[in-house]
Amino acid sequence: LKLALRPSRGLAPATRATGGSDRRCCRRAAMAPPDKVAKAVELVCKDPTRRDYALKSCGEHGRALLFLHPDLQADADVVRRAVAQDGWALQFASKELKADRDIVLLGVKQDYRALRFAPDELLADRDFIRQAVDVDGRCLQYASEEMRTDRELVLEAVGQCGETLEFAPEDMRQDREVVLRAVAQAGSAIRHASDDLRADREVALTAIAENSVALSYVSADLARDRECWLQASPERAQLWANRAHIWDTVGREPGYLPFVAPALQGDAEVVLHAAATDPDVLAVAREELRAQRDFALAAAKQDYRAFRHASPELVSDEQVCRRVVEGEGLGLRFAAEQVKDARAVVLQAVDTTGLALEFASETLRADREVVLRSMQQDRTSLTFAGEELRNDKEIWLYNGEKGPCEDLDGLIDKTLKYFEWAKDPTTRICPPPDDDDSD
Repeated sequence: LKLALRPSRGLAPATRATGGSDRRCCRRAAMAPPDKVAKAVELVCKDPTRRDYALKSCGEHGRALLFLHPDLQADADVVRRAVAQDGWALQFASKELKADRDIVLLGVKQDYRALRFAPDELLADRDFIRQAVDVDGRCLQYASEEMRTDRELVLEAVGQCGETLEFAPEDMRQDREVVLRAVAQAGSAIRHASDDLRADREVALTAIAENSVALSYVSADLARDRECWLQASPERAQLWANRAHIWDTVGREPGYLPFVAPALQGDAEVVLHAAATDPDVLAVAREELRAQRDFALAAAKQDYRAFRHASPELVSDEQVCRRVVEGEGLGLRFAAEQVKDARAVVLQAVDTTGLALEFASETLRADREVVLRSMQQDRTSLTFAGEELRNDKEIWLYNGEKGPCEDLDGLIDKTLKYFEWAKDPTTRICPPPDDDDSD
């Protein structure tokens, strides 16, 4: 009864209630069927065998077919009237009429989901499925597995409704022609394509041109592609070429740098402005900029982490690296391996930032002078020294200078013995133990 009374269209929202009892009344009102639905069901329930009642009630509410006598559920005219009004009424038709092509197609025209009530033999009939997908491409999801592997049918279905690609078999979602036809009809259908085709520029641009939301489903590389972004919002092309607008934009959101006009992507001031907020934006900067000595030094001066994106030639240049570590010793981290073994560069780095010792070569981390210089800036840098220096008591107790006693352990032992002796007052008239050897 609930299924029959449920309207095929949404009900008007109930008025807002304030009290608890009012809310319950409001819910009951919202659940009540529209008058014409109630009247249709009431009419057919008066006499489920009357054909005139059946035709009238099913014309008003197709699911009233549920309450009719089985003879009328097998009446082609009554069932046609019902499914024309509500495709879901097909579920209440007799078995014979559920297999009637014309009646099923009539229900599909009203709601493609009516096809779920068709028998398996129809869902495996190629001619019938072709007719159904001509009405609504989404009918493909109810077709038999064999029909869903028919390339011609799939092409027709996605051409009629691109989102039907979701129900195509995996090999069809890897078929470039099928996917292109689908995204041309519904750009969002690209989300159902294979990973390779979501990374295909032509497929992506076709999808984005149809629906900009497709930009959310393309591969990560294409999602950052300037051409794809402009395809999604072509009206912004002029803004992306406006220097004042770009200056403000990349200053707040450096990630937009790849989308600015090509001329501005080579503007050193604009790129440095973006890198001041996020130095890693230099990863997408032009190679010719990252290979310029002055640009690399200016970027590293803003934030030493920018040096990681300098060209291989610059990170291998000892003079450039020395300039970088003069500002921040941790810049040594991004220098080439041979530079990390350059004593002058490493000494400059640890003089600036003691913890830069971590990035020196193994040889220099075992160098006493280098370690002591780093400890003058930060004693915790000893953590990164070679094992021998880490275990050197003169290093960690006296900063590398000679201790007050050559045999520190012996001194400590004698001191402890003296305190043990001094505990007994009767022994104080006697000389302390080992007095001749005491310091």
